[in-house]
Amino acid sequence: MTRLLQLTTIFILCTSLAFAQQKLKVMVIFAHPDEGEIYTGGITALYTKMGHEVKFMSLTNGDAGHYSMEPAELAKMRYGEAMESKQILSLGDYEVLDYHDQYLKNTKEVQDKVIKSIQDWNADVVFTYYPAVGGHTDNMTAGYIVRDAAPRLQMEKTPVFVYIRDFHTINFSYIPDFAVGIDSVWPTKLAACAAQRSQVNDAIPHGMGILDEVRADPEKQKKLIYENTYPFSSVTAVNTPALTKWYGTDISGIKYAEAFEIAEFGRQLTESEMYVLFPMLPRK
Repeated sequence: MTRLLQLTTIFILCTSLAFAQQKLKVMVIFAHPDEGEIYTGGITALYTKMGHEVKFMSLTNGDAGHYSMEPAELAKMRYGEAMESKQILSLGDYEVLDYHDQYLKNTKEVQDKVIKSIQDWNADVVFTYYPAVGGHTDNMTAGYIVRDAAPRLQMEKTPVFVYIRDFHTINFSYIPDFAVGIDSVWPTKLAACAAQRSQVNDAIPHGMGILDEVRADPEKQKKLIYENTYPFSSVTAVNTPALTKWYGTDISGIKYAEAFEIAEFGRQLTESEMYVLFPMLPRK
């Protein structure tokens, strides 16, 4: 092998290695504090565990939906919960906009804030809701805000946008392109969801009529947190094809998973690029 060929080979190998090991900048944009945790807590924990940087962005302050707390008090509490889960998930940032829960609108003002946040973070990947019919109104609006803001981004490299399915949707054509097993980080996801005490210790058990017994029994609190998180993390008929596509036909070892769809807007990916931007996927 000539000296020139040796140097060329070394350069290609080093370039490929650097590309494969690049630190990724990831964003998750949703409507209310706690949704990044429950929908993407697993993949987020995998990203940060691998040394990548993740930012959460809630488009409302979550100041509605509590049976007794005033909006300002609830918003303050939910911000504190968000900061706690930021530490649990090792997030680089957790931004909470001051729009009111249940009143999110797809305006140029909020689109501009989303654009600035994506650009300032220099995001490689942006997760957001699939905008469909029949979902939670704020969640669907969040998806439309991101989709409508994306063409106005001014970045050297267009991010890849990834859809999260809002589990309230009833009319949708959501077919996951990939799913990730999150068993190794399941305790981390559970802890991040447990930090949302205004929901899992208060609002949810109150709505179920079991508030007093949940408050009185730590084991029932743990059970409720698990039962509230598991439906967003279970292996189902919907996400099994996406799991077997990447993990092979035997997925019996996967108990917990999160599934996603590459959005039709933004950068589109080859299979080799999938491994770069979603490095937790097993190599075939």
